[in-house]
Amino acid sequence: MVLSAFMFAAGGNVVKALFKLGYSPLVLAQLRIWWAFAWLVLALLVIRPRLLRVSRRELPALAVFGGVGLAGVQLSYYLTIARINIAVALLVQYLGLVAVTVVERYHRRQVVGPQVWGALAMVLAGAFFAVGAYQPELLRVNLPGVMLGLVSAAFFAFYILRASTLARRLDTWTILAYGFGMGSVLWLAFDSVTRVALPTDWRIWGVMALVGLVGTLAAHALFVMALRTIRPSSAGIAATAEPVFAGLIAYLILGDRLQPLQVAGAAVIVAGIIFVQAGSREDPLAAAVLP
Repeated sequence: MVLSAFMFAAGGNVVKALFKLGYSPLVLAQLRIWWAFAWLVLALLVIRPRLLRVSRRELPALAVFGGVGLAGVQLSYYLTIARINIAVALLVQYLGLVAVTVVERYHRRQVVGPQVWGALAMVLAGAFFAVGAYQPELLRVNLPGVMLGLVSAAFFAFYILRASTLARRLDTWTILAYGFGMGSVLWLAFDSVTRVALPTDWRIWGVMALVGLVGTLAAHALFVMALRTIRPSSAGIAATAEPVFAGLIAYLILGDRLQPLQVAGAAVIVAGIIFVQAGSREDPLAAAVLP
Protein backbone atom coordinates (compact mmCIF):
# COMPACT_ATOMS: atom_id res chain seq x y z
CA MET A 1 0.00 0.00 0.00
CA VAL A 2 2.81 2.42 0.85
CA LEU A 3 4.58 1.46 -2.39
CA SER A 4 1.38 2.34 -4.24
CA ALA A 5 1.39 5.79 -2.62
CA PHE A 6 5.01 6.25 -3.67
CA MET A 7 4.17 5.43 -7.29
CA PHE A 8 1.20 7.81 -7.28
CA ALA A 9 3.48 10.52 -5.87
CA ALA A 10 6.18 9.90 -8.47
CA GLY A 11 3.65 10.12 -11.28
CA GLY A 12 2.13 13.22 -9.73
CA ASN A 13 5.48 15.02 -9.70
CA VAL A 14 6.02 14.25 -13.38
CA VAL A 15 2.55 15.51 -14.27
CA LYS A 16 3.10 18.60 -12.12
CA ALA A 17 6.23 19.39 -14.12
CA LEU A 18 4.25 19.05 -17.36
CA PHE A 19 1.63 21.45 -15.98
CA LYS A 20 4.35 24.06 -15.67
CA LEU A 21 5.19 23.54 -19.35
CA GLY A 22 1.64 24.49 -20.25
CA TYR A 23 0.03 21.11 -20.88
CA SER A 24 -3.65 20.82 -20.01
CA PRO A 25 -4.65 18.72 -17.00
CA LEU A 26 -7.49 17.25 -19.05
CA VAL A 27 -5.10 16.06 -21.75
CA LEU A 28 -2.66 14.49 -19.31
CA ALA A 29 -5.45 12.80 -17.35
CA GLN A 30 -6.67 10.90 -20.38
CA LEU A 31 -3.20 10.05 -21.66
CA ARG A 32 -2.35 8.25 -18.42
CA ILE A 33 -5.61 6.27 -18.54
CA TRP A 34 -5.11 5.33 -22.20
CA TRP A 35 -1.56 4.19 -21.61
CA ALA A 36 -2.48 2.23 -18.49
CA PHE A 37 -5.20 0.44 -20.46
CA ALA A 38 -2.90 -0.24 -23.42
CA TRP A 39 -0.09 -1.63 -21.22
CA LEU A 40 -2.45 -3.89 -19.31
CA VAL A 41 -4.40 -5.29 -22.27
CA LEU A 42 -1.23 -6.03 -24.24
CA ALA A 43 0.31 -7.79 -21.24
CA LEU A 44 -2.80 -9.86 -20.54
CA LEU A 45 -3.21 -10.86 -24.20
CA VAL A 46 0.32 -12.26 -24.14
CA ILE A 47 0.50 -13.69 -20.61
CA ARG A 48 -2.99 -14.43 -19.24
CA PRO A 49 -5.74 -13.79 -21.79
CA ARG A 50 -8.27 -15.70 -19.68
CA LEU A 51 -8.34 -12.75 -17.26
CA LEU A 52 -10.04 -10.70 -19.96
CA ARG A 53 -13.05 -13.02 -19.89
CA VAL A 54 -15.76 -12.34 -17.33
CA SER A 55 -19.37 -13.36 -16.97
CA ARG A 56 -22.00 -11.00 -18.37
CA ARG A 57 -23.45 -10.37 -14.92
CA GLU A 58 -20.15 -8.76 -13.86
CA LEU A 59 -20.06 -6.30 -16.75
CA PRO A 60 -22.42 -3.67 -15.24
CA ALA A 61 -20.41 -3.56 -11.99
CA LEU A 62 -17.13 -3.26 -13.89
CA ALA A 63 -18.56 -0.56 -16.15
CA VAL A 64 -19.73 1.46 -13.16
CA PHE A 65 -16.35 1.02 -11.46
CA GLY A 66 -14.49 2.22 -14.54
CA GLY A 67 -16.88 4.95 -15.61
CA VAL A 68 -17.74 6.39 -12.21
CA GLY A 69 -14.80 5.29 -10.10
CA LEU A 70 -11.63 5.45 -12.19
CA ALA A 71 -12.72 7.96 -14.83
CA GLY A 72 -14.76 10.02 -12.39
CA VAL A 73 -11.99 10.50 -9.85
CA GLN A 74 -9.45 11.32 -12.58
CA LEU A 75 -11.66 13.83 -14.39
CA SER A 76 -12.97 15.56 -11.27
CA TYR A 77 -9.49 15.81 -9.73
CA TYR A 78 -7.94 17.26 -12.87
CA LEU A 79 -10.81 19.73 -13.28
CA THR A 80 -10.25 20.72 -9.65
CA ILE A 81 -6.52 21.37 -9.99
CA ALA A 82 -7.26 23.47 -13.06
CA ARG A 83 -9.03 25.89 -10.67
CA ILE A 84 -7.30 25.59 -7.30
CA ASN A 85 -3.84 24.73 -6.06
CA ILE A 86 -2.87 21.06 -6.38
CA ALA A 87 -2.03 20.83 -2.68
CA VAL A 88 -5.43 22.08 -1.59
CA ALA A 89 -7.16 19.86 -4.19
CA LEU A 90 -5.41 16.81 -2.76
CA LEU A 91 -6.39 17.79 0.77
CA VAL A 92 -10.06 18.24 -0.17
CA GLN A 93 -10.03 14.90 -2.00
CA TYR A 94 -8.84 13.16 1.17
CA LEU A 95 -12.07 14.22 2.86
CA GLY A 96 -13.56 11.32 0.94
CA LEU A 97 -11.92 9.03 3.51
CA VAL A 98 -14.46 10.26 6.05
CA ALA A 99 -17.23 8.99 3.76
CA VAL A 100 -15.43 5.65 3.37
CA THR A 101 -15.22 5.19 7.12
CA VAL A 102 -18.85 6.23 7.65
CA VAL A 103 -20.02 3.72 5.02
CA GLU A 104 -17.97 0.99 6.72
CA ARG A 105 -19.56 1.74 10.05
CA TYR A 106 -23.18 2.44 9.18
CA HIS A 107 -23.82 0.74 5.83
CA ARG A 108 -21.51 -2.26 5.91
CA ARG A 109 -22.06 -2.64 9.65
CA GLN A 110 -18.37 -3.09 10.46
CA VAL A 111 -16.82 -2.23 13.79
CA VAL A 112 -14.79 0.94 13.38
CA GLY A 113 -12.56 1.23 16.41
CA PRO A 114 -11.11 4.38 17.98
CA GLN A 115 -7.76 3.68 16.30
CA VAL A 116 -9.35 4.12 12.85
CA TRP A 117 -11.05 7.42 13.73
CA GLY A 118 -7.92 8.61 15.51
CA ALA A 119 -5.67 7.71 12.61
CA LEU A 120 -8.08 9.38 10.18
CA ALA A 121 -7.97 12.61 12.18
CA MET A 122 -4.16 12.40 12.33
CA VAL A 123 -3.61 11.92 8.60
CA LEU A 124 -6.09 14.65 7.65
CA ALA A 125 -4.44 17.10 10.02
CA GLY A 126 -1.02 15.98 8.86
CA ALA A 127 -2.00 16.36 5.21
CA PHE A 128 -3.18 19.91 5.88
CA PHE A 129 0.33 20.86 6.94
CA ALA A 130 2.25 18.50 4.63
CA VAL A 131 0.74 20.05 1.50
CA GLY A 132 1.26 23.57 2.87
CA ALA A 133 -2.45 24.37 2.95
CA TYR A 134 -1.85 26.68 5.92
CA GLN A 135 -0.22 29.26 3.64
CA PRO A 136 -2.47 32.34 3.25
CA GLU A 137 -2.20 32.42 -0.54
CA LEU A 138 -3.53 28.86 -0.73
CA LEU A 139 -6.53 29.55 1.47
CA ARG A 140 -8.17 32.02 -0.89
CA VAL A 141 -11.64 30.68 -1.54
CA ASN A 142 -12.41 29.60 -5.08
CA LEU A 143 -15.93 28.28 -4.72
CA PRO A 144 -16.14 26.39 -8.05
CA GLY A 145 -12.76 24.81 -7.36
CA VAL A 146 -13.71 23.78 -3.83
CA MET A 147 -17.03 22.35 -5.00
CA LEU A 148 -15.26 20.33 -7.67
CA GLY A 149 -12.83 19.18 -4.99
CA LEU A 150 -15.72 17.86 -2.91
CA VAL A 151 -17.06 16.07 -5.99
CA SER A 152 -13.61 14.55 -6.44
CA ALA A 153 -13.68 13.43 -2.81
CA ALA A 154 -17.00 11.66 -3.42
CA PHE A 155 -15.60 9.90 -6.49
CA PHE A 156 -12.49 8.95 -4.50
CA ALA A 157 -14.63 7.36 -1.79
CA PHE A 158 -16.72 5.54 -4.40
CA TYR A 159 -13.57 4.22 -6.10
CA ILE A 160 -12.20 2.78 -2.85
CA LEU A 161 -15.47 1.17 -1.79
CA ARG A 162 -16.29 -0.33 -5.19
CA ALA A 163 -12.74 -1.61 -5.64
CA SER A 164 -12.90 -3.29 -2.23
CA THR A 165 -16.14 -5.03 -3.22
CA LEU A 166 -14.92 -6.20 -6.63
CA ALA A 167 -11.58 -7.34 -5.21
CA ARG A 168 -13.39 -10.01 -3.17
CA ARG A 169 -14.59 -11.89 -6.25
CA LEU A 170 -12.52 -10.83 -9.28
CA ASP A 171 -8.82 -10.78 -10.15
CA THR A 172 -7.10 -7.42 -9.76
CA TRP A 173 -6.00 -7.33 -13.40
CA THR A 174 -9.51 -8.10 -14.64
CA ILE A 175 -10.94 -5.27 -12.55
CA LEU A 176 -8.40 -2.78 -13.87
CA ALA A 177 -8.59 -3.94 -17.49
CA TYR A 178 -12.31 -3.28 -17.63
CA GLY A 179 -12.02 -0.21 -15.42
CA PHE A 180 -9.36 1.46 -17.56
CA GLY A 181 -11.20 0.32 -20.68
CA MET A 182 -14.40 2.05 -19.66
CA GLY A 183 -12.42 5.11 -18.60
CA SER A 184 -10.72 5.22 -22.01
CA VAL A 185 -14.07 5.03 -23.81
CA LEU A 186 -15.47 7.87 -21.73
CA TRP A 187 -12.42 10.02 -22.41
CA LEU A 188 -12.86 9.44 -26.16
CA ALA A 189 -16.49 10.51 -25.84
CA PHE A 190 -15.39 13.58 -23.87
CA ASP A 191 -12.92 14.52 -26.60
CA SER A 192 -15.52 14.12 -29.32
CA VAL A 193 -17.72 16.67 -27.55
CA THR A 194 -15.09 19.14 -26.36
CA ARG A 195 -12.64 18.67 -29.26
CA VAL A 196 -9.64 18.70 -26.92
CA ALA A 197 -6.38 18.96 -28.87
CA LEU A 198 -3.94 16.16 -28.05
CA PRO A 199 -0.15 16.80 -27.88
CA THR A 200 1.80 16.53 -31.12
CA ASP A 201 5.18 16.16 -29.38
CA TRP A 202 6.03 12.44 -29.26
CA ARG A 203 8.16 13.03 -26.17
CA ILE A 204 5.06 13.90 -24.13
CA TRP A 205 3.45 10.66 -25.26
CA GLY A 206 6.59 8.82 -24.19
CA VAL A 207 6.64 10.46 -20.76
CA MET A 208 2.96 9.74 -20.22
CA ALA A 209 3.52 6.14 -21.31
CA LEU A 210 5.87 5.79 -18.35
CA VAL A 211 3.42 7.58 -16.05
CA GLY A 212 0.66 5.31 -17.30
CA LEU A 213 2.73 2.21 -16.53
CA VAL A 214 4.23 3.13 -13.16
CA GLY A 215 2.20 6.02 -11.73
CA THR A 216 -1.17 4.69 -12.88
CA LEU A 217 -1.32 0.97 -13.72
CA ALA A 218 1.16 -0.33 -11.15
CA ALA A 219 -0.03 2.11 -8.48
CA HIS A 220 -3.71 1.21 -8.90
CA ALA A 221 -2.88 -2.50 -9.06
CA LEU A 222 -1.04 -2.41 -5.75
CA PHE A 223 -3.89 -0.43 -4.19
CA VAL A 224 -6.56 -2.90 -5.33
CA MET A 225 -4.40 -5.84 -4.22
CA ALA A 226 -4.10 -4.25 -0.78
CA LEU A 227 -7.89 -4.08 -0.54
CA ARG A 228 -7.94 -7.89 -0.52
CA THR A 229 -6.21 -7.95 2.85
CA ILE A 230 -7.04 -4.69 4.63
CA ARG A 231 -10.25 -2.73 5.11
CA PRO A 232 -11.02 0.21 2.79
CA SER A 233 -10.61 2.87 5.48
CA SER A 234 -7.16 1.55 6.43
CA ALA A 235 -6.14 1.41 2.77
CA GLY A 236 -7.31 4.98 2.27
CA ILE A 237 -5.44 6.16 5.34
CA ALA A 238 -2.27 4.49 4.08
CA ALA A 239 -2.77 6.20 0.71
CA THR A 240 -2.29 9.58 2.40
CA ALA A 241 1.43 8.78 2.35
CA GLU A 242 1.31 10.18 -1.20
CA PRO A 243 1.96 13.85 -0.23
CA VAL A 244 4.80 12.67 2.03
CA PHE A 245 6.51 10.95 -0.88
CA ALA A 246 5.58 13.76 -3.26
CA GLY A 247 7.25 16.31 -1.01
CA LEU A 248 10.31 14.13 -0.55
CA ILE A 249 10.70 13.55 -4.29
CA ALA A 250 10.21 17.24 -5.02
CA TYR A 251 12.88 18.07 -2.43
CA LEU A 252 15.46 15.51 -3.55
CA ILE A 253 14.98 15.74 -7.33
CA LEU A 254 13.32 19.05 -8.13
CA GLY A 255 14.98 21.06 -5.38
CA ASP A 256 11.72 22.29 -3.85
CA ARG A 257 12.07 23.68 -0.37
CA LEU A 258 10.19 22.03 2.49
CA GLN A 259 9.03 24.22 5.36
CA PRO A 260 9.23 22.97 8.97
CA LEU A 261 5.44 22.73 9.24
CA GLN A 262 5.36 20.58 6.11
CA VAL A 263 7.93 18.22 7.59
CA ALA A 264 5.93 18.08 10.83
CA GLY A 265 2.74 17.34 8.87
CA ALA A 266 4.47 14.50 7.02
CA ALA A 267 5.59 13.06 10.35
CA VAL A 268 1.99 13.14 11.64
CA ILE A 269 0.78 11.31 8.52
CA VAL A 270 3.38 8.59 9.01
CA ALA A 271 2.40 8.31 12.67
CA GLY A 272 -1.28 8.02 11.72
CA ILE A 273 -0.56 5.24 9.22
CA ILE A 274 1.50 3.33 11.77
CA PHE A 275 -1.18 3.89 14.40
CA VAL A 276 -4.03 2.44 12.32
CA GLN A 277 -1.99 -0.58 11.29
CA ALA A 278 -0.61 -1.32 14.74
CA GLY A 279 -3.92 -0.75 16.50
CA SER A 280 -6.09 -2.78 14.15
CA ARG A 281 -7.19 -6.14 15.53
CA GLU A 282 -10.14 -7.03 13.31
CA ASP A 283 -10.05 -9.74 10.68
CA PRO A 284 -9.52 -7.82 7.41
CA LEU A 285 -11.34 -10.44 5.36
CA ALA A 286 -14.46 -10.20 7.51
CA ALA A 287 -15.52 -7.01 5.72
CA ALA A 288 -18.94 -7.09 4.16
CA VAL A 289 -19.07 -7.12 0.40
CA LEU A 290 -22.10 -4.93 0.03
CA PRO A 291 -22.19 -2.58 -2.98
